[in-house]
Amino acid sequence: MKKFVLSIASIAVLFGADVEIDGAYARASIPNVPNSAAFFVIKNNSDKDIAITSANSDIAEKNELHTHIKENKMMKMMKIEKLVVPAKSSLELKSGGDHVMLMGLKKELKAGDEISLELSFSDGDKKSIKVPVKDLESTMHKMQH
Repeated sequence: MKKFVLSIASIAVLFGADVEIDGAYARASIPNVPNSAAFFVIKNNSDKDIAITSANSDIAEKNELHTHIKENKMMKMMKIEKLVVPAKSSLELKSGGDHVMLMGLKKELKAGDEISLELSFSDGDKKSIKVPVKDLESTMHKMQH
């Protein structure tokens, strides 16, 4: 019985989350502001919903999944436990919506830098991605479109 369980676990590790991550970037930090955010599009190619359960980068003391909600006619950012990506669909993490919050930056993020970000998924899989840092102006331009 134990051999069977180990074989299934090995198969799960080999195949893991069937996701694609595209267009990743982190926003360059603003002087004297110790926080930034990372954004990307994640596509779920599988037949089952999957969730990002955490994100981690060694550039920040704390990493959280966040979203925005409208409360009393004001937009409010809040921490969430997971970001669900429906089966055969995609989810865009963007400014003013879902995103990865990088809090307590250990150094200033400058345009042209690159950070590492590890995403953990509800199926136990983890994916590491390289995320280029873009200046605030270019990220604001993208947000307007």
